[in-house]
Amino acid sequence: MNTKTLTWAGGEHAFRLGIEHLRALEQRCDAGPEEILGRLMTRTWRVSDVTDTIRLGLEGGGLAKDEARRLVAVHVEDGPLALSVELAQAIIMMALWGDPDALPMGEGEADALDPV
Repeated sequence: MNTKTLTWAGGEHAFRLGIEHLRALEQRCDAGPEEILGRLMTRTWRVSDVTDTIRLGLEGGGLAKDEARRLVAVHVEDGPLALSVELAQAIIMMALWGDPDALPMGEGEADALDPV
């Protein structure tokens, strides 16, 4: 699974939730990734659903744990938490389904784009 670089907190940051990070997220949130995503999408999220998803996504993207914690403290915990929900959603969606920008097209899909 590759990392995805997103613009956040005034810069470009790599995010990735590998299996080890998903397992840690499950323990922290007492829920699986689909359930966490569901809570994020239906506005029934818990604080850890947002903060831990972003922190673990940064760590999985290669950021040191201390720096990931610092960024989350400054840019998530010290601001309106709801503003970070979409980022948490995107991080989990990438872990579950991959990067939609990097998905290869099937034969029929590529032909459909070329109106010969």
